[in-house]
Amino acid sequence: MTRHRRIRAGIAWVCLACSAAPAINGTALAGDLIRAPAVPQPTGPGDLVGVVLENTLTHAITPRYITFGTVFGRGQLPKGEAITAIVGGKPEPAQIDVKNRYPDGSVLFGVVTLRAPAMAGGADASIMLRKGAPTPGSVAILPALKKHDITITLALNDPGMPTRYVTVYAAKLLAKAKATGQTSPWLAGPLVSETRVSRHIQGSLRLVLDIRAYASGGVAADVQLNNDIAMSPKGGTETYGIIIAQNGKPVFAVPHIHQFQYQDWHTIIRSGGRAPINVVHDVAAMERIGIVPAYQLNVGMTRGTLVSELKSITAPGWDAPLAVNGVTQYMPGVGGRGDIGPTNAANTIWLITQNPVAAEYAMGQADTAGAVPWHFFYPKTGEFVTTADIPNLWVDGRGGPRSSTVGLTQQVSGKTGWHADVAHEPDLSFIPYLMTGRRYFLDQQNAEADYSEVGQWPAAQARNGGQGIIVGPSEQVRGAAWSLREVADAAYIDPDGSPMRGYFKQMIANNMAYLKNHIPVWTVQEGAPYGYIIGTYGSGSAAIAPWQQDYFATTMATMTDQGVPGARQVLDWETHFLAGSLLPQGPGYNRRNGIAYNLFIQNPKTKQPVMTWAELDEATRAGGQSNGTGWAHSAGDYGLTRLAALASIYNTTHSSKALQAYDWLLHSGAPFLDMQGYETTEQFWIVPLSPRKAR
Repeated sequence: MTRHRRIRAGIAWVCLACSAAPAINGTALAGDLIRAPAVPQPTGPGDLVGVVLENTLTHAITPRYITFGTVFGRGQLPKGEAITAIVGGKPEPAQIDVKNRYPDGSVLFGVVTLRAPAMAGGADASIMLRKGAPTPGSVAILPALKKHDITITLALNDPGMPTRYVTVYAAKLLAKAKATGQTSPWLAGPLVSETRVSRHIQGSLRLVLDIRAYASGGVAADVQLNNDIAMSPKGGTETYGIIIAQNGKPVFAVPHIHQFQYQDWHTIIRSGGRAPINVVHDVAAMERIGIVPAYQLNVGMTRGTLVSELKSITAPGWDAPLAVNGVTQYMPGVGGRGDIGPTNAANTIWLITQNPVAAEYAMGQADTAGAVPWHFFYPKTGEFVTTADIPNLWVDGRGGPRSSTVGLTQQVSGKTGWHADVAHEPDLSFIPYLMTGRRYFLDQQNAEADYSEVGQWPAAQARNGGQGIIVGPSEQVRGAAWSLREVADAAYIDPDGSPMRGYFKQMIANNMAYLKNHIPVWTVQEGAPYGYIIGTYGSGSAAIAPWQQDYFATTMATMTDQGVPGARQVLDWETHFLAGSLLPQGPGYNRRNGIAYNLFIQNPKTKQPVMTWAELDEATRAGGQSNGTGWAHSAGDYGLTRLAALASIYNTTHSSKALQAYDWLLHSGAPFLDMQGYETTEQFWIVPLSPRKAR
């Protein structure tokens, strides 16, 4: 028996309806394009946000509960207010479990549960979430679980030892945890409740169960096998088989799993089967809030993109325990791939299309985040180990006394098939968590954000007593961009009051203090073209990679939207270079070089640092990287990354210079402005929005 968690026959998957070809940024697009369905918009008093529920089966379904994540604008849902759902013009009960609030106390993010109506095959239902009175009561999990008990049996194959069997009864585990106060609630209300319990199995292997019970009596559980205990005397690779049964009937079985230390995986068990409902979110509203990049949603994606994803998710082995699911395992490899960007291509396609295939594919990659050996669980705190716990911890294989650091007690195996790298981190879990509210995805966000700190070489400037500085001369700018992205997103979306949120917020504050102190120094050093982050890369101090500066700007724009103190000032400073390098700067400067692969900030012939725009141009020509009258050194996505950076800047600061530079580059005739570029670099097609209201 093998897992078939989401994919099943008969699904009316894509609704790949043909439509007339629109244009992106004025460029006509060919082919059949898939767009997200229209979502109902607030019109009446108390209206909050709309969603569409799609029946992905070809046959009718009966009413059932559905749970998903939802983002609200500042002030929309004040503290003390609850929600109701308007279905077919009638109010229906809805539950919100608030996870994050704005400084004014209104809801930022919550997990919503409601009862989806009956739907015909391939049909949908429009839902409006509206303010409502709180409903008392809370579903009791244990009685429901006893009726639909889940048992997990592991056949542990330790080297040189006979097979040892361990069986865990979820109901008994929950009862014991409740009696000893060792549960960790996640949802609690009249429609659904969920809590977490865990058990150590052996070595570094632990079982984690997120058990959910609905008012209907149905039960579901995220079953995690996490071989991730770190800084312990025992640990290593585990080999085992697993059978999961519900009501005594096996529902999931894998005879052989070879799980390296620091890898996690999970599966979902449901008493009533999976609710075959795709939730279509109001992504435009999410963009206006600034919580996701501002993609041009009216374009959609080509049919071929989703057909390719459909082939992947229906292929044998997709979504199996520790499956790769299309994520690049050797992360230090060449860039210009779908893994790299403000988010990854899978999440971008999901945001743009809101299609069930895209959702399956993106969530599959978020599942794969568990397979990456960057999970370092610290039993002393019950969280991932941090620089606050061990200031000089370095989880790289070189970590240890020889490098004046603290290494892992058991190193990451070189046989995992994975090579994680902070300079090429994919953004796998943030958007899946926003869309679903599933705790496992939050775990993955925290694990990667934690790796973004403890995976950095702890140079004296970097750690400085556990401060977690991940930007500066000893770090690549792209590594700083993607690491800060993960840490900032975790600091933003971890539940209010949680230990990991407090830690990540402190790490961000430390990095912003570092930038505040160093930007005045860099401004003097950089002269007239100031505004680029100092880091290490390629030619050392002789050149910078403008596209890495683009990466950093998209992260800083996100952090500005997140309300990180000081981020706006850094972004304004960066704009001087990122916009200025594409604007006229007087005789001797060619603005086509603003998106060259490298810009030389030290003349390779005279060895003198550049202090003017003309000197920057001269040094770049001397280094053989000038675009001249063409675009020879701007192949790939280097123009697209600048468009993304400038659009992100404009959407956040409304900089007229950023918009002017964006418009010039967009209409410059550069060869990257075509459908092929759009289809292979979706994650960088961020566009200027109309000015937002003040946030």
